[in-house]
Amino acid sequence: MPRPQPNCRSGKVKARSVPQPSLRFLTLALELRENIYAHVLYNHPSSLVHLLVVNRQLSREVKPFLYKLPLTFDGQSQLFDWLSKVDHGYLRHVEETRFKLHDINPDEIVGALGKKLQNANITRASGSRGPDTPDNPYFEACRADLRRIGAAFRLLPNLRYLTILSASERDSQPHHRTQDAFSKLVGQCFPKLKFLTSEEDQLPIDFISGKPELRRLRFPATTSSDDEETEELFSALSLTELEIYRLPHHTASGAEEWDCVTPILENSSSLHSLTLLERHGAETPNLAAEVFVGSQAALRRHRHSLRTLKLLAKPGPEYSADEDSNPVHPEAYCAAFLSQSSLTHIEFIDIWMSIYEQIPSTIQTITWRLDESPRPPNVATSVTRIKKMVTHAIQVRGNPRDPKLPHLRRIVIYLDGFFPSAEIRHPAHPSNEILMMARTKLGESGIRLDWKGWEGVPSM
Repeated sequence: MPRPQPNCRSGKVKARSVPQPSLRFLTLALELRENIYAHVLYNHPSSLVHLLVVNRQLSREVKPFLYKLPLTFDGQSQLFDWLSKVDHGYLRHVEETRFKLHDINPDEIVGALGKKLQNANITRASGSRGPDTPDNPYFEACRADLRRIGAAFRLLPNLRYLTILSASERDSQPHHRTQDAFSKLVGQCFPKLKFLTSEEDQLPIDFISGKPELRRLRFPATTSSDDEETEELFSALSLTELEIYRLPHHTASGAEEWDCVTPILENSSSLHSLTLLERHGAETPNLAAEVFVGSQAALRRHRHSLRTLKLLAKPGPEYSADEDSNPVHPEAYCAAFLSQSSLTHIEFIDIWMSIYEQIPSTIQTITWRLDESPRPPNVATSVTRIKKMVTHAIQVRGNPRDPKLPHLRRIVIYLDGFFPSAEIRHPAHPSNEILMMARTKLGESGIRLDWKGWEGVPSM
């Protein structure tokens, strides 16, 4: 207690005020402050700029935070323009970039090289690239452009996440020689990269070279490189997560001369996570067959190390590994692999329900995807599927004294995309009652049930 002090004028005694402890923003942990910056950026993006002028410490913190945000460059021109405007002293903070390679724009090239292009009638209007000869100024301009890209990439020494975006039909497609040289260039840069995604399906495989810290790779598992080069580069990596995904626009997917699934699995280190994703509309829906049938011996190397398997690709039709073998169903080979695996988490779309009984006893979490492609709402179908899932789950759990899945603790359902989350949670929604019943039944067996509604098409 503070000692009361007399007031000289009035003779009254008043208590000295005790300063209350205040929580100052700059005393918070940096991680917490960065979460606040992210909240401000998301909700009031213009306000973040004002923080730069509050004081020097905030300016020193906010600037690196801004450079840590994911950057997207739709073409090298955007990258060059951005680099011409930013403080290069902060480029060491850049950690995540998405980049799309465009063809050169001959109209933007000046000087002697620009004149050569004009004399050869290589302009954007003509659409001509000139003859396929060494003295063609088009290829000289491409090489100069790649040197600028390389110099720009080397200004980002601490990049951790890189996505190579594929050019769309509306973009200016680079020449295949430029793509090959670009792949080699990526292999020469970004030594600290940990996560790499390539949406291009016809690149040489050397874009993964020189990446000793790379742990996660996401790409179509197709390449223009030969098997020997693919094997050499993958044997030098220490991958733990591999996602093979095919999109409708991938033209090399399923083509035997481009496919490299087997050499990848044969030469990768012990994988912890494997995802197979094939979007509806892919030209040849055979990804699952390529992995479980065509590469079964290579896949078997990972049966003890693999902890997560995500089957987001349809099994496809019957598949023959070669001309002399009889066609087989990929589900049977997948079930055989599962029975020998040590998985703790499996995620699959509804069409893989036949493998449910082959899930290994080590499994802890099952994620069931009922959100394939949007179609008109069908409550009855959803209810039937959920009932089927509950019955299966209780059966495989079996007798509490001798359960088939003793470690199963959680089931997650992604519901048919027709029901937004808010609707499903509403008590009057038709699926709410069956979901609550399922949660109760599974809870009695010690299994937690979570469900998620449609929140839009999952981003690639």
